[in-house]
Amino acid sequence: MEVARQDEKAQSNEVLVARQPICAANQKTLGYELLFRSSLENRAIIDDPDLATAQVIVNSFMEIGLDKIVGPSLAFINVTREFILGNHCRSLPSDRVVFEILENTIPDRELMNALTALSASGYRFALDDYDFGSQTRPLIPFCDFVKVDLRAVQRADVEDQLKSLANVKLLAEKVETLEEYDFCKRVGFDYFQGYYFSKPNIIQGTKIPTNKVSVFRLLAKLRDPEVSPRDLEAIVGQDISLSYKLLRYINSAYLGLKKKVESVGHAVRMVGTEHIRLLASLIMLTSMDGKPRELVVLSLIRAKMCELLAMRLGLPNQDAFFTVGLFSALDAFLDCSMNDALDKLPLSDEIKRALTDGAGPLGEILQTVLSYEHLGSDPSEIKLNPSSMRSAYMESVCWGDQLMTTLAA
Repeated sequence: MEVARQDEKAQSNEVLVARQPICAANQKTLGYELLFRSSLENRAIIDDPDLATAQVIVNSFMEIGLDKIVGPSLAFINVTREFILGNHCRSLPSDRVVFEILENTIPDRELMNALTALSASGYRFALDDYDFGSQTRPLIPFCDFVKVDLRAVQRADVEDQLKSLANVKLLAEKVETLEEYDFCKRVGFDYFQGYYFSKPNIIQGTKIPTNKVSVFRLLAKLRDPEVSPRDLEAIVGQDISLSYKLLRYINSAYLGLKKKVESVGHAVRMVGTEHIRLLASLIMLTSMDGKPRELVVLSLIRAKMCELLAMRLGLPNQDAFFTVGLFSALDAFLDCSMNDALDKLPLSDEIKRALTDGAGPLGEILQTVLSYEHLGSDPSEIKLNPSSMRSAYMESVCWGDQLMTTLAA
């Protein structure tokens, strides 16, 4: 039963989108059509076209990341009449997307007015599955591409019909053989899509709960070395729960302040930027549902030890070493790979490389801390003397435990 629940959780966290390349005559990739998939079975089962479009967009742009799916190429996405009229196209970047108008779309005045406005704003459209019929022909002036399904037209008519399509790029769909590809090139198609080039392949990603991502985005902003007292006040103020907990703690008997602190800005002035950053970070980490206290303690110990080793080695930017240690268990907090987690956070490239590849001075110190944590020794090239390593570790452990104890008081 427990295994079944774990499998269900894994599936619920999985996001999918399929892509199929669209190629030019020189075999270079123009873009990819992004296709809805609800399972690893590589076929589309679509009950609601609007929902399918929404899911493709969410998975591509927000969960997996468009650059991971199409790189610098264009993304071709099927859209319904309702999607266009709802002005949803404007939520996506005009330079990255071509919207495919479905073959059953009725070209009435309302739709054509919307297409006129969107085209004027730089959005591009493709007419999907065009079969040379009359229903969707009025939409051609609004399109940059016309896609012709080779399976839906008479080949003998194709060359003559293409001559009537001026000022538009022609894209042949369902090109499955070399003979079909040669035919399409000869009659004047500009671009090609089909099994001859590639079947749709599925791109997988991991869905991270939004509340957890929000916590770590705030946390990343808090750890920005350039954060000012005013910035800090704004960041903490975004989260009512965080503000409440922070003020409650600062006003507790533990800090012994004589004057009641009534706002985050007042707290920053009374306690200091660094103390507020630390307290706010700790409150956010401990607020993560379903995560053990020891995971927070582990992150704090690593953060402090990274900072201490950087200090003892005379390395600059010691706050960045603290941040690397603090985020070293990010994958465990978010239940996904480190790469997927970091894609969603505003951290510097230097910190990201340290966390994923152990690169640079930040990564070297982190790897030293992780090795000492697991082995009780330092196998890295840093080679601080054993007593210095041991004292840094013990100081970090005591600091982390004390911090957790005082917050719980």
